[in-house]
Amino acid sequence: MAGAALTATAPAATAVPTGSSACPGGVGWSNKSPGTGTAKGTSAQLRSGPSKDCGVTYTVGTAVVLNYHCWVKNSAGNKWTHVRVDNTNFQGWVYNARLDDGGSVHPDNKC
Repeated sequence: MAGAALTATAPAATAVPTGSSACPGGVGWSNKSPGTGTAKGTSAQLRSGPSKDCGVTYTVGTAVVLNYHCWVKNSAGNKWTHVRVDNTNFQGWVYNARLDDGGSVHPDNKC
């Protein structure tokens, strides 16, 4: 992964929202997809859950290959793909619109 941009983001000390906008906990995933992709634009954020309300665990640049596992549709109706950074153990959820090919969306790859 020489030259690839990967940064860890320290968790911020912020209040956890309650109600429907809170980070969904306990979302299961499994490795169902053989696909890979990269960040769209300049970078993509890997989050702890499939929501913009979940904490950012890593930020990856466009040179970083992401191995797709599976996808879910969250309560807002947005599709998110669970990924692992190639050749690492870094993993998390990425909003499909932030992936160069739209993420994992095949029905067989649903988490």
